[in-house]
Amino acid sequence: MASVLPALVLRQKRIVNLLEKAGAFSKETAKGLDEIGLLNPNTFSGLTEKLVKDSVISVTEDGKYYLNK
Repeated sequence: MASVLPALVLRQKRIVNLLEKAGAFSKETAKGLDEIGLLNPNTFSGLTEKLVKDSVISVTEDGKYYLNK
């Protein structure tokens, strides 16, 4: 179980890094998680929700994500 926590943190960092590489910095440039190459984008959806809740990323009405500045 101790190895799960680092994996979850790495997953969050991967989402942020992929959005950054994709240039997703606004509603206009937002990307779907599948568009940025995240494997199994629906896996660990709670992590994505946590990033939104913590204001690290935002989600558009159509389910695309972008980084908050």
